[in-house]
Amino acid sequence: MELPDLALVERARRKDAEAFAALVRQFERLALSIAFGVLGDASAASDVAQDAFIRAWERLGDLREPERFGTWLCGITRNLAIDALRRRKTTEPLSAVSEAADAMRWTADPVTEAGRREEQKRIASAIASLDELSRLVVVMRYYENASSKEIAEALDLTPASVDMRLSRARRQLKALLEESPEPASAG
Repeated sequence: MELPDLALVERARRKDAEAFAALVRQFERLALSIAFGVLGDASAASDVAQDAFIRAWERLGDLREPERFGTWLCGITRNLAIDALRRRKTTEPLSAVSEAADAMRWTADPVTEAGRREEQKRIASAIASLDELSRLVVVMRYYENASSKEIAEALDLTPASVDMRLSRARRQLKALLEESPEPASAG
């Protein structure tokens, strides 16, 4: 996770909207990743990330360690996402983002495209079955390319525990994907 510009944090604490907007740009992807990792829904994650930034703006005076702005924001985002998950009665598949992107993409081979979508659904379903913290770690590593150290900082874990969770999650995902049926291949 990128360290915040301390001057920006201090300016934002004095209610400088431009400074806070710069912090939003710096940490937006991270907040979205955290929310998406909890919720598995791109639209809901976007709403939660926006709420997290509003909450952060309102409570900047409570931030005691400006150098930990990113970690503090991750905590706010995660708590709001968990609250949103509790309020939601049904869960949507983790593949909402990739399906939206697929809808925008044209392919010359619809059979290949259909097979690729089925495989994405299998993977998304397997990821969605992980416990919340493991799902967060997997999403941050493989969708955001965050390092173990960055994930650890964002989730208030040690890098070793992040690596352990990743290892367990990979084993679980492998087992789930091996036992679930393969998509039907054309030809």
